[in-house]
Amino acid sequence: MQAPRRLQRRLAAALVAASLIAAGCTGATDDGASPTATSFPDAAAPTTAPPAAPQNDAEGAHDDAEADPRDAYFELDRVLDISIEIAVEDWDVLRNQTRTLADVFAEIEEYGLSRPFASIYTWFSATVTVDGETHAEVGVRKKGFVGSQSSTKPSLKLRFDKYVDDQSLLGGMNRMTLNNSVQDPSMLNTCLSYRVFAAAGNPAPRCNFATVSVNGTDLGLYVHVEEFKAPFLAHHFGNAEGNLYEGTVSDFTPEFRGTFEKKTNEDADDWSDIDAVVAALADPSDAGLKALGEVVDLDRFLSFWATEVLVGHWDGYAGDRNNYWFYRVPGGRFVFLPWGTDGTFHLSDDPNPFDNISDPPPSVLALTAIPNRLYNHPDWRASYVARLKLMLDDAWHETELLAAVEEMAAIVQQHALPAEASAAEQDTERLRTFISKRKAEILADLSPVPPEWPEPQVSAPSDAGSGTVEVAFETTWGTHLNPNPLGQGTVHSLMLNGAPESVGGTGVFAGDANPEERVLLPGVDNPTSIVLVKLEGDGSVSGMSLVIAPRLLAGGTTLVVGEDAIAGGIWSIPPGASTPDSFSPFTEGVLELSASGTAPGAAIAGAFSGVFGWSPPGSGDADAGTQGPDQSGTALDVGLVINEVAAKGDPLDWFELHNASRVPIALDGFEMADDLNDVGKRVPFPAGTVIQPGTYLQFSLDKEGWPGFALGSDEELGIWLLDGTLVASVDWVEGQSGANQSYARVPDVTGRFETVDIPTPGAANQP
Repeated sequence: MQAPRRLQRRLAAALVAASLIAAGCTGATDDGASPTATSFPDAAAPTTAPPAAPQNDAEGAHDDAEADPRDAYFELDRVLDISIEIAVEDWDVLRNQTRTLADVFAEIEEYGLSRPFASIYTWFSATVTVDGETHAEVGVRKKGFVGSQSSTKPSLKLRFDKYVDDQSLLGGMNRMTLNNSVQDPSMLNTCLSYRVFAAAGNPAPRCNFATVSVNGTDLGLYVHVEEFKAPFLAHHFGNAEGNLYEGTVSDFTPEFRGTFEKKTNEDADDWSDIDAVVAALADPSDAGLKALGEVVDLDRFLSFWATEVLVGHWDGYAGDRNNYWFYRVPGGRFVFLPWGTDGTFHLSDDPNPFDNISDPPPSVLALTAIPNRLYNHPDWRASYVARLKLMLDDAWHETELLAAVEEMAAIVQQHALPAEASAAEQDTERLRTFISKRKAEILADLSPVPPEWPEPQVSAPSDAGSGTVEVAFETTWGTHLNPNPLGQGTVHSLMLNGAPESVGGTGVFAGDANPEERVLLPGVDNPTSIVLVKLEGDGSVSGMSLVIAPRLLAGGTTLVVGEDAIAGGIWSIPPGASTPDSFSPFTEGVLELSASGTAPGAAIAGAFSGVFGWSPPGSGDADAGTQGPDQSGTALDVGLVINEVAAKGDPLDWFELHNASRVPIALDGFEMADDLNDVGKRVPFPAGTVIQPGTYLQFSLDKEGWPGFALGSDEELGIWLLDGTLVASVDWVEGQSGANQSYARVPDVTGRFETVDIPTPGAANQP
């Protein structure tokens, strides 16, 4: 058995991995162009890569160019003071825009891994002041995928030229990225890791800190990170006209290739450079390695890869197919760029939660296509090991790194809010320990020979089926820190699908949720978790996880899945593995707490009963939350979504429905009305009308055909079962659906309603 902290970390992360992979491992792949259609340098990488000293720049780089006038905004000793004034209603929408696991499930269900994940955030206009310099009509939006989301301290992007051409701060600064650091209590991981990447010769973002307030409310300290835009590319590569890509759950394999997002030259539908990498990796011969070296600068990749391992970037490319960018100048080769490094600097006793390796070695991560291909070739493995040792000598200077920790920690203590500063002070010791031990840990792991690493395996965590569970339990707060989860807590009774189960080999632990567990409850800061584990006779492990907002933990409390801030699911781990191979979320559930507290040793006791199984996209609380003020009453989710309405500008009023379920829906079992309260206005849908799964259906309203039914500029629309049960509704006011506009869900199907300028009846909504 794994230690509870490690188990919790792996479970939570694997739940996300399951959601990201489950529907995508057999997803569609783009045909792409032949690799021979792309022009690359004539020089091919040799089969054996010499452990050359890392350069400071990639091909064509110009790091010695004159100073960037934006440099001043990234000086470490300059803590930026940023004030944002934004309409209150816009801020409320912005901070609450959230990608839930249900949204991820829905997107994968519909598209597999054939395309990048949709952008869900909306730009809003605001007045922004940076160190006393004020600009109006600045674009502001939220950022983040799942784990870093927060409704109280959202990560933000600022774009000064979003609404005003060429508007920028003095020195030409027109974009800013502000990370909330909710997954890194120390607030030091990002800036310190980028410093190591740069010292190792990798093009890396610059980084410092900023205090941020919104409408006079102090949100605390943020990490300010340089973006990969034209100034960065021109500075490091001498050319900003090449192809830049971002990888988010992306890899150079047929399964994951479709999720790459092109960030430059988007209008050119040419993915031949990506396909050249995929094709080269598909060739297991040395000719495949030679072809790989023609499109990827493998010497520079060694430095990037070794630095990811050195700083423990398990959530980067080599460890998780995530948080990385790569760029090639026209006619050049790909160079990789680090990103999203807030999960770095954790020692091997708290390892990568996304792998399927029981005891991953600290000296290598090779879960993805390129590092795995190289590490499993003897010459390239030797080159990687040589490069890693070179990094330890040239870029890993403990005294300098520890001094940097103290310098940054002092800034955090001076400028963070009290609660942030206290958490940072406690967590900073982790970095000191990591820096002091890392070199010895890696060298010991490489001696007498480098560790083995398995060939790549893409496992698809399946759903754990559907059913019901009932459990009564008791434990104490803090048991997640104990090395033996089965020795903690007591399971008094356990029923699965109505039948009693043995409670032998069970345990329960509770405590603060690890950063990665936040993805089960996005938007809730510092959630807690209760986890039940059961050791089966064949050596497998099954269990149940609940993640809960800490403010709700109190004796005598009843919490309802779909109504309160509680989420979770059922999972299983096969014998000999450390990561779940199946997971099904709770679609319904009630947790009754008879005792609860968050002081060390406080009793946690109660009972949970729930229904688990994959629910249709847009179902449950995720759908209810997206309705926001547009929802009227409590709707029964049957998968029927009002997705878009138009009251003006077209010859006929119309609305659009979407079937977010997995089965056809016959609409003659429903009725509709342009009034949410007057039962007498309800009329049935036309007989024989069926909407297929995942499709859109537009209804144009002819007042003669449907007497008494008409949509106006201040209107309501509801859909009910014939017995009067509400299943969907929307309420809009004058101006929300004007001439040549529509009132539509953004993001499509799952988002809140907002006014859009490009109506799309019968198709997916566009912002």
